[in-house]
Amino acid sequence: MSSFYNNRLALFLFSAPTLILFTLFVVYPLFPQIRISFFDHDGINYNGFVGLDNYRDVLHSSEFWHSAYNNVKIVLISTFVGLPISLLLALVLDRMSPGIRRYFRMTSFMPAVLSVTVIAQMWIAMFEPRFGALNQALSTVGLGDLKRIWLGDPETALPSVAFAFLWQYIGLNMVLFYTGIKSIPKTYYEAALIDGAGFFQTNVRIVLPLLQEVVKFVLVISVIGCLRQFEHVKMMTNGGPGSASRTVIYELYYRAFNMYEFGVGSVIAILFVVACLLITFMINNLVAREKMEF
Repeated sequence: MSSFYNNRLALFLFSAPTLILFTLFVVYPLFPQIRISFFDHDGINYNGFVGLDNYRDVLHSSEFWHSAYNNVKIVLISTFVGLPISLLLALVLDRMSPGIRRYFRMTSFMPAVLSVTVIAQMWIAMFEPRFGALNQALSTVGLGDLKRIWLGDPETALPSVAFAFLWQYIGLNMVLFYTGIKSIPKTYYEAALIDGAGFFQTNVRIVLPLLQEVVKFVLVISVIGCLRQFEHVKMMTNGGPGSASRTVIYELYYRAFNMYEFGVGSVIAILFVVACLLITFMINNLVAREKMEF
């Protein structure tokens, strides 16, 4: 059996269907986009070859860099706020009784499987200026001065959308971390208990080092998810007020389908793919460089 799996031909035959599908549905569609990026294209007709003008347009566009900066802010919020909370919840969940653990696993994962439309409408109602639960709660506890038009204020629109996105997927990340924690052999915990290690020491010295591969995976999907953020922005603020909450994918949508500048939209798509590949490569090479086995 081992000689069979060491056979390169056998490995190729097993991986060929996946590689073919990946090439057809992921790699091949990039080539028409690359071609369109060199033309003035309105979505239907080619209106002339423009060379690198579309690339210059995007790279010199303040709106594009503003949307990229918004994506960076969402990534930072997810990485330094969302992931630590998910990991902490997973660690606490591991110490709960089986019945409570089962309940929280089910309820925390539920938002991730709900439609973005449902989530967006729920948080629109929560952020509603006059009758929304958030402003009502602030008034109730005597913090009425903090009331805002959360989705209509340029300073709070993007953080509000980011919070809704974070809330939807924080449970999914928690379940992924929890699955990684449960894969750690109990002998490690027993040895730590014999040595007198407490909750903090056990998690810092045993759990976190052995969760490196899980942390890397969750970090990659979280960062890429933040970079491709579109649905929540479209549903909750439509990129506004003004362009305060636009993201890169929303900018792509706006330039291609509102301005009918499909050449420019293709450039943004290409730059987005390159950025995602570079970020994934950096995470894979900088996070959990030494694989720990148990």
